[in-house]
Amino acid sequence: MKTNLRRLALLALVSGISVATFSQTRDQWQKSDKSKQASPRIVSVRMANNEANNEDGDRANHDGAYWFSHGYSLHESGHYIDAIGAFSHAIGLGHRQATCMYNVACGYALLNDKENALFWLDRAFGGGFDRIDLLKEDSDLDSLRSDPRFKDIVQRVTSTRIEDGATKKKEHPDHDRLNEAIINFEQLRSASSQDGDQWYKVGSRLLGLRDLERATVALTQAVEHVGYRGASAKYNLACTYALKGDRDLALDWLEKSINAGFDSSDKLREDPDIASLRGESRFKKLQEMNRLLSLALVTSNSDEGQYSKQRWAPAIKLYESFLRDHPDSGRAWFNLAYSLHYSSEHARAIEAFERAIQFDYKPPTSMYNIACANSMMGRKDAAFEWLGKSAQAGFDLENYIRGDQDLDSLRSDPRFARFMERSNDHRKDK
Repeated sequence: MKTNLRRLALLALVSGISVATFSQTRDQWQKSDKSKQASPRIVSVRMANNEANNEDGDRANHDGAYWFSHGYSLHESGHYIDAIGAFSHAIGLGHRQATCMYNVACGYALLNDKENALFWLDRAFGGGFDRIDLLKEDSDLDSLRSDPRFKDIVQRVTSTRIEDGATKKKEHPDHDRLNEAIINFEQLRSASSQDGDQWYKVGSRLLGLRDLERATVALTQAVEHVGYRGASAKYNLACTYALKGDRDLALDWLEKSINAGFDSSDKLREDPDIASLRGESRFKKLQEMNRLLSLALVTSNSDEGQYSKQRWAPAIKLYESFLRDHPDSGRAWFNLAYSLHYSSEHARAIEAFERAIQFDYKPPTSMYNIACANSMMGRKDAAFEWLGKSAQAGFDLENYIRGDQDLDSLRSDPRFARFMERSNDHRKDK
C-alpha cells in the first residue's frame, strides 16, 4: 500500500494535483472549491495523458475503444493506477462510460482507497451499469464489503432493479446479447485478430442488435480477412451503411456483394435493413444485375441434360453480352466459364475460369473446374496440376472427387490415388 501511495503522489505531482484530491469522498469533492476546476474523472484523464506522453506520444490519437481495452490489460496485470487512468481516458472520450466507471471503482478498491472506490461505484450504477451480480460477487470489491456505505449501494441498486426489472427486460430484451457481442468485439480488436470468420460473426450480430458503429468496424475487418468468401460480409456492410443513412456507400457495398457472389433476390426485395435504398434508380439496376448473374436464371427451367449446347447457349450469349459492359466482373466470367464447360467448350471454359481467378472470384472452385475441363480434354498432367492447386487453395475435394464424372479419365492414374488418400485422411480427421 505504501508503494501505491508513493506512486499516486508522484503522478499527482507531475499532474500538478495534490494527493489529497485522490482520497476525497463524494460529498467532500462536491463541496470542494476545486470541483469547479476538475473532477475525479478529469484527474484520471490527466494521469492517462501523462502516461501517454511519457510512453508514446502517438497514443493521444487513440480512440476510446483503445483506452478501454488497454485499461483491461493493465488491470489484469495488476497495474491498477495506470488502469484507472486508461479507463478514465475512455470515459472522457465517451466510450462505455458506465462500465469504465465500474472498472475505476474496482481499481481503487484493490488499492484500498475506499472513498474513491465508493464514489466511482455509485457513479457507475447511477450511469446505467446494471451488473448486480458483479456488485455481489466481484472479488475486486472485497475491501468494501464491510463498509456500511457499500451495503447501502447494494441495497439501493438491488431495490431499484427489482422495481424496474420487468419493464427494463421488456424494453431491452437484447441487452445481455449486446454486452456479450461488445465483449467479443473488444477481444478481437485488442488481439488485432485476422480471423475474418470471427469478425463476420461478431459484426453480423452487432448489426442485428443495431450497434452500427461497431458493426461497421467488424464487418470491414471481415471483408479484409475473408477475401473472396466475403460476399455476405459485404452485403451486411451495405445493410449497415443503409441503416446509418449513407446510401451511396450502401449501394457501393451492395454492388460489391453481388459481384462477389451474393445471390438472394428475396433479400433484395424484402430485407428491411435496405428499405431506404429501394427508391434509388441505382438500386433497381443492381437488382437486375443480381438477377442476370444468378445461374439459377439459366438452369432452373430446362429439361435438357447437364451437358447440352442447346441448354447453355442462351447463358453463353447472356454472359458474353454482360461482359462487354462489365469486363472486370469475376462472377460473370465464372458463369460464362460454367456455361461453356457444360456446352463441352472446355478450352474456352478454361480461359474464362482463369479470368474469374484473375478477378478473385471463387479461386479454389475455378481451379477445380479447370482440372475437370483438362480431364475431359484428356490433358492429364494439366488436370492433376490444377487439382493440386485447388486443394492447396482450400477446395473441399472430399465432397467431389469420389463421384465427379468429369474426373473419370484420371481414376486409373496412380496420381489420382494420392488425392483419394488425402480425401480419406480428411474424413478421418473429422
